Amino acid sequence: MLDPGRPLLLAAEALARAHSRNEGRWAAAVAVLTPAATVWTTGLGKSALVAQKLSATLCSFGRRAVYVHPVDALHGDLGAIQTGDVLVAASHSGRTAEVLRLIGSVTVPTVSVCSTGSPLADVSVATLDCTVDEEAGGRAPATSFVVACALVDALALALREGDTLNHPGGLIALARRPVRSLMLAPPLVAASTPLLECIPRLAHGAILVEGGGIFTDGDLRRVVGQDPAAMSRPVGEHATRHPVTVHADEPASVALDRMERRDSQLSVLPVVDDGGAYVGLVRLHDLVRAGMGA
Repeated sequence: MLDPGRPLLLAAEALARAHSRNEGRWAAAVAVLTPAATVWTTGLGKSALVAQKLSATLCSFGRRAVYVHPVDALHGDLGAIQTGDVLVAASHSGRTAEVLRLIGSVTVPTVSVCSTGSPLADVSVATLDCTVDEEAGGRAPATSFVVACALVDALALALREGDTLNHPGGLIALARRPVRSLMLAPPLVAASTPLLECIPRLAHGAILVEGGGIFTDGDLRRVVGQDPAAMSRPVGEHATRHPVTVHADEPASVALDRMERRDSQLSVLPVVDDGGAYVGLVRLHDLVRAGMGA
């Protein structure tokens, strides 16, 4: 039986070689694709999945990209390809007849993801080399598929402009939601409020102190455990005066990161506005319940 870990090792080695083989190839591909009005992608079989992945990723970055089946294109669909567009063709062998026929039928430049020295590479203005020395699946395109996918992902990232990402669904969308959409109303108390009077307001796990500060239910346990008489003293004496905060318009992922990337994790964060005033409280519980960190 094939060692299940061997395909992973072969893929890792192939990716390292692909990095070296394509070191001087990126500039030409990016130069051709950057001004393209529409990026058309094509391929057959497993290479079709590679082409579709590139198209989908470019679309999520705000680029106009469309996958076209090479056979459908030859039966009318290529009429939509216009001057100013670019075609990206994926074919591990570089000899797929339908893909070559499509390229021969259009006048736009072609960027290919294929083996160098192949007919497809010969008719392309730029080529990313997806050659592999050994396929984990023998004749099945397993290792080469991994390499090709990595190449088109790298190409899409090279074409990305700024932080554009149109992904309104799923965990990515949730992580990008502003903190204000998940925060609770700020449970504010004056710093002079006796600790005993603050207990009913700790339902959300913490209260915020006017003028700056946070007092949590964990602080309550610690303070009372050390000195029961503290219950009559002002909460401001026991609050953390300069807590970690998050801006209301920052992504929810930032709040989660600030809570977790610490020696001692936080369960709540004060939410502030541009002036640093408290406008809410965001809890780790609410982020997890919404689907983050799951």
